[in-house]
Amino acid sequence: MTHWGQGRQLFGRERELAEVTSRLLDPGLRGVVLLGAEGIGKSSLAELAAERLSSIMVPYYVCGSPVLSRMQYGILSTYLGSATAAEMESPLAVLRTVRAHFQRLAETSGMQTLLVVDNAQHIDEASAHLLTQLAMSGELRLMVISRARAPRIHELLSLARDGLLARIDLGPLSRHAVHEFCVSVLGGPVLQASSTLLSRMSGGNPLYVKELLTRAQRQQRLLEMNGAWYLGKEPDSLDTSLVDLVKGMLASRNPAERNVLETVALAERLPRSVLSAVSDDDAVRSLLIDGILEILPDRDESVHLVQPLHEQIIRSLVPAARSAEIRARILGRYEPGSLLDTVQPAFLDTPLRYAEWALDCGERLSPEELLAAARAANGMGDAVRGQRFAAAVHLPAFRRAAEVELAVSCAKQGSYARARTHLEALKTGPGEIGTWDQRSLQRAAFTSALMLRQSNADAEEMIALAQRWTDVATGAAVREMASAGTPPGVTAGAGMLAAAALVFKGDYAEARTRLAAIAGDEAEPQSADDVERALIIHGLYAEVLGACGEVGPALQQAQAAANILAGSAGRFRSYSGFVFVRHAFALLHGGRFAQLEQLIAKMHTGPQHLLTVLGGTMGVFEAALEIHRGRLQEGLQRLRPAVEALRDNDPELMLPYALGLAGYASTVVGDGTPAAGFGTQVSAAGYPGPRHLWLTAQAYAAAAEASQSTEGPTSGRLAVLAAEARAAGLRSSEKDILELCLAVGDLTQVGRLAELTADFEGAEAQALHTYAAAVASGNPDRMVAAAEDAIGAQKYLVAVESIGHAIRFYGNHGNLRRQRALIQQLRRRREELAGVTVSYLSPSLHLVRLTRREHEIVALLLSGATTKDIAGHFTLSQRTVEGHVYRIYVKLGISRRADLESAYRALEPGPRSSSLL
Repeated sequence: MTHWGQGRQLFGRERELAEVTSRLLDPGLRGVVLLGAEGIGKSSLAELAAERLSSIMVPYYVCGSPVLSRMQYGILSTYLGSATAAEMESPLAVLRTVRAHFQRLAETSGMQTLLVVDNAQHIDEASAHLLTQLAMSGELRLMVISRARAPRIHELLSLARDGLLARIDLGPLSRHAVHEFCVSVLGGPVLQASSTLLSRMSGGNPLYVKELLTRAQRQQRLLEMNGAWYLGKEPDSLDTSLVDLVKGMLASRNPAERNVLETVALAERLPRSVLSAVSDDDAVRSLLIDGILEILPDRDESVHLVQPLHEQIIRSLVPAARSAEIRARILGRYEPGSLLDTVQPAFLDTPLRYAEWALDCGERLSPEELLAAARAANGMGDAVRGQRFAAAVHLPAFRRAAEVELAVSCAKQGSYARARTHLEALKTGPGEIGTWDQRSLQRAAFTSALMLRQSNADAEEMIALAQRWTDVATGAAVREMASAGTPPGVTAGAGMLAAAALVFKGDYAEARTRLAAIAGDEAEPQSADDVERALIIHGLYAEVLGACGEVGPALQQAQAAANILAGSAGRFRSYSGFVFVRHAFALLHGGRFAQLEQLIAKMHTGPQHLLTVLGGTMGVFEAALEIHRGRLQEGLQRLRPAVEALRDNDPELMLPYALGLAGYASTVVGDGTPAAGFGTQVSAAGYPGPRHLWLTAQAYAAAAEASQSTEGPTSGRLAVLAAEARAAGLRSSEKDILELCLAVGDLTQVGRLAELTADFEGAEAQALHTYAAAVASGNPDRMVAAAEDAIGAQKYLVAVESIGHAIRFYGNHGNLRRQRALIQQLRRRREELAGVTVSYLSPSLHLVRLTRREHEIVALLLSGATTKDIAGHFTLSQRTVEGHVYRIYVKLGISRRADLESAYRALEPGPRSSSLL
């Protein structure tokens, strides 16, 4: 007999585990049938269910295999050792033998028997029939584990339909469960975007996730820095054990079904009508029934493979000649050239896939098709494919446009030196101007502007670029149309670059004026160039307005940019990060935390290739959201991998801000990780980023330093930064800095915070205003009321701070009863306050302060010592110790020892290394 071992872990299966155990205990049932794809976690779930029921059921394990499936009663041979050859010929005699065996086991153990049948898809028909008889007898509980497509267990499935067995279908893990799984396997915090990518690549299959983790580490695409993990590049699965699994799956299908799978894998997606026309419709239907293929909810009823990794692996297994044959068969169902149209497709992915497929098959595309594909791929943010298409353009007449696309591809991959080499064409003399087209000129100008921004160039270089673009574009217009004027789009674009130069300088007031004029003059977009320009103008304007504290108008501009992005059929997807950052900051400063959560969740559903490019940026906002709420520990767990990802790739210049934020959070919660030193690295990041973020980054670093002080508030640096932000008109930065002043215990800024937030839009600012005004008033009732407002705005740390001020007020005025009542209120409402505690406040704001001796006494009490034991330990009288204990109870607002641990952990900061979440 076989007993199951220990050691498996469960992720995201709590509901299914509860269902399995409850069904096994249901007296009206005989057991469960657990169905799911290979690697989905069926065996782990079954083992944990058996372990949970081990006090009332003894589990025995049998496992099917292809070899045993060819033997009569092969899976049950362990229990048939006493059967004679004659008995083996009689199904009834075999049943009696097996029943007798389990009856003896039940008598020996005194508990009910649970027979667990793993890999039941590989059992023989005789075993399946015998298991059905055992289940119907009710003498034992049966747990059958099988893949969904298993014809030989049809009798057992019929028992499920009749209500004797419970059928439980196990689906893929959720994104959150995959993240937990990755954290467990890797042993440290993991970038959320990286686990999302692995979840989507694996289809939520834990076996596939683990294989991808192993492969990515081997490829050095999954990187670890300072104990945190992130994906630098998307991994592949082409030399993992998954290849053998897919080969096995293909071998199990008939030739017609294999043809369908190869066709769909190569095409990525095909309309159902086209797929049925180029392959066998019965085979298509069979694969749909078995859940290997799926119909998408689009107008063409497109078919694709359910498991994303199967697509990649099957494609790699198809020979080039066979691939070309399948491609020709599909193209025969369409008008010539229609599948390569990048102008009016429903999905840009389709023409790009067919262009790539053509190159894979060695076919030649026209330079026009290649250039269009390169522009489309770069516009979608798929720089790798964009580079491949542009590099395939060889005709001299198209080389300049191709060089621009190569530059765009390199810049989007962070290879700025190579991009600069490709853009040397911008410096050609007037004699070569005629070879330019206006679209390539705009793309070259915008790419050059991106490189200037990333290289921390000064404003004059951006202005020079705008002038150069204007001169070259005007010359090209004269050459092409015999017109002496500068194209209107170029004038607007150059004006936009000039406004960006003002942002470089930190002159947000003038930039706002310029952008308002440009946005007001912008006509309805007529071309892709117009749309791209409008998107950038809206995004840049949103950034400036948001930094200046005009949250409502900033959100309007950000939403306008987001609408352009959403309506472009993916053509400008490469601007996703640009729009996301400006939209996210406007939501953050407006205190619209729920909307920000939705925006971040939407980013996680975006194209896979953008999850590696923007993963660090997304992680910063996931963390900033939690830290603005006051949940510093949760924010820090998201920040640590985000910081490391940004060191590798920082398209939106967020690293200094992330370093400051992480340094502050780590210092306050005292987590002891390398993040505690991040605040000191802000100035050494290599670039400041936008001025409003640079000021905020420095403020967080200064707050981290002030939080470590044991001599009261040392926030002079914060006050200087707040004044600098105020002078520059950067009201959002000033708001954040003033909030930090109060967080570190400097109440001299409370009046300015109340004044600033009085007309600042958003729930966060309103909560800060109520809090600051209450503290300034010195009225404890207003402080308690302000805490309620802060809770409503999800500003949990502000709520705790506000109640903390009230507690201190009552303590200073000798009202210990009211003080203890508020302390108890904090403890009772800890869950409502999202785990935020007084331990996060600066030392000057801690209201419950135990002496060193009192800390020592609490430690002994929590270890189980009596007052007599403690008296002996310190050579004190028992009465003296009891007096100490009484004062400790008064300070903690409790009256009995049973409440000591929770009160002490929740309200006393104690050693900095102890996180109280």
